[in-house]
Amino acid sequence: MADSPKIKLDFRKSLGNFILDINCRLETKVSAFLGVSGSGKSTLLNCVSGTLTPDEGEIAFGDEILFASASKINLPPEKRRFGYVFQEGYLFPHLTVAQNIRYGQQRSRKASIVVDILEISGLLQRYPKQLSGGQRQRVAIARALAMEPRMLLMDEPLASLDSSLKARIIPYLHHVKDAFDIPILYVTHAFSEILALADEAFLLSDGKIIANGEPHQLLTAPSVMPIAQLTGVENILSLPVTLSDKARGVTSLEIGSQQLVIPYTDAEIGGLLPVAIRAEDIIISLAPDLPISARNMLHGTIQVLDVVGERTVLSILVEGHLLSVKITHEARQQLQLQEGSAVYCVIKANAINPLRA
Repeated sequence: MADSPKIKLDFRKSLGNFILDINCRLETKVSAFLGVSGSGKSTLLNCVSGTLTPDEGEIAFGDEILFASASKINLPPEKRRFGYVFQEGYLFPHLTVAQNIRYGQQRSRKASIVVDILEISGLLQRYPKQLSGGQRQRVAIARALAMEPRMLLMDEPLASLDSSLKARIIPYLHHVKDAFDIPILYVTHAFSEILALADEAFLLSDGKIIANGEPHQLLTAPSVMPIAQLTGVENILSLPVTLSDKARGVTSLEIGSQQLVIPYTDAEIGGLLPVAIRAEDIIISLAPDLPISARNMLHGTIQVLDVVGERTVLSILVEGHLLSVKITHEARQQLQLQEGSAVYCVIKANAINPLRA
């Protein structure tokens, strides 16, 4: 994206007692803002799109000034020509998928391209109520791209989807990233999405950028730890790929002498694939032969046991990797867990989010 415009964000916006104060330059293909609810992510997007007016400062897209308080410039949203994808998609319920995609456009050179990339040609005559959550989001992305925008704004587009649907949608977002030479401004509270998609990430807290950098480096930066706990990803593992079977819908990873089965991803066998697992999505068992549907049962040893508020937090060593696990105090007492206890970490395949560097 060498010839794509750099984006200048230098503005302030007050909403009640909350103040968003942003000063940064976006210079990569996908720039992502990460933060918990209330940190200012959606306010930032609305200021960039033009649906919300900053109190002061400047927003520029390349050499074009979109907003400047000093010179009283404030381009309306339609003149900024940015595509906007919301959490819920906001499709028109009375229009078919094809009509939603072409809404407000006489002709779009990109419509057929985005339909192919997002694999929704079989959905064109359906109505939104006939679509799954993942299908609705793909249609919403297609509609935004069919407008031939200069930039794509994405406001937590995967937030309403469960982990299995997120895993299916992320590859489509990669296709969009590769196929369209436009910058993407992506906001989310999930670090797994940042790691999967972004070239650069900015950490938002109370309306201010407190850190930025390449996503994997940002995750491990001591100055901003514990980012993982803040954004809901306590475990990031980078593991060798041993099997990738599209027909069965599974990919297998190696964790020492044990295997970790995840939903299918087109990862290269022999390569390393980072995955994210929430501490609350791991179940602890004392026996390896439970009659349950979870595909993964990793043997490990409790290294550290901490009582934190209403939860017990375990640090479990599994073949050289430490897993953080959160359980109730009742479960800890019932299983008589203590440091040194041998346990099994039970994890559903769909609770493991494959990431892409």
